Amino acid sequence: MNKKKIIAIVGLMGAGKSSVGLRLAQNLKYYFIDSDQEIEDNEHRSIADIFSQNGEKYFREIEAKIIQDIVSRDEEIILSLGGGAYLNHETRKVLKENATVVWLHASIEETIKRVSSKLSRPLLNNKNKRQVLEDLAKIRYPIYQEADFEFDTTNLTFDELIDKIINKIKTIS
Repeated sequence: MNKKKIIAIVGLMGAGKSSVGLRLAQNLKYYFIDSDQEIEDNEHRSIADIFSQNGEKYFREIEAKIIQDIVSRDEEIILSLGGGAYLNHETRKVLKENATVVWLHASIEETIKRVSSKLSRPLLNNKNKRQVLEDLAKIRYPIYQEADFEFDTTNLTFDELIDKIINKIKTIS
């Protein structure tokens, strides 16, 4: 269906990357990988622990290497990326060359609802969630716009969104 075997999903936390990615992988019979989970598995600790013990710079270096390794595989993969992964120029370049990149986003209000109960968001802990998300959106959205396709997940069911993504991907086959 798709010339590029890897479909990478980017966006802010709470956009639905992991949930949509898993369902999309099941639908297409692709292998699903969440880059954050891969990092935790490789480091044998949580992302929150990595941030607190080694800092964001260290985390981003590990993240870039793991994504590079995943993208070099000759497999059909749905790859859900952490919210900041696509900001790395080299990661972005590798993804553009080797993957179809899909950007998912939701309204700030919807994103707050989705992430407010989660304690595993180091960038949001003990902070004004709305302000952090608005600031992240200002910085990241112009970069996310480099993706091949963009979908607003605010008012779509998983099934509707999966259908839209599959239909868009078919147009580039």
